[in-house]
Amino acid sequence: MTGFMLEQWHWWTITLLACSFAFYFLNSKPVWVAVASTLVGGILWFEPHFPVMYQLGLFFAVAAVGTVITTLLMDAFKGDKEEVKDEDEAPKMVLRADRLIGYVITLEAPIVNGNGQFEIQGTTLRIRGADSAVGEKVKVVGVDGIDRELLLVEPLEGTDEY
Repeated sequence: MTGFMLEQWHWWTITLLACSFAFYFLNSKPVWVAVASTLVGGILWFEPHFPVMYQLGLFFAVAAVGTVITTLLMDAFKGDKEEVKDEDEAPKMVLRADRLIGYVITLEAPIVNGNGQFEIQGTTLRIRGADSAVGEKVKVVGVDGIDRELLLVEPLEGTDEY
């Protein structure tokens, strides 16, 4: 009984699977598996008695070297793109609602039925408190325990504005 023999169609099946993965996941690394398996399958087409150990060695050598080179090149080019992207976009500020406790704000929209909203640093936050008209000052006294972006406010008179 002879040992397991890899044939050309085994390698070309691996090629099709690797190409499918490369296209489906939009990744260039499986392409090297496809290139390596196509190379070994082509060699087996012309030399059907190519030893299995040489097949596997050639396959892993081509796939590994190609993947490493591709990874290094992709990382080198990816770094250039990220630098340009960082220059074009302003850093995003994260507004934490709990840091606003104690601030006094002037309402630009009324609080009706206990609910309202105001804008700060480009972010619209919801507020809950006593009904108040536009222009009145309210003080942020807390943050809702469940909805961490809902501020609790109380009417306030005669203090400095945020």
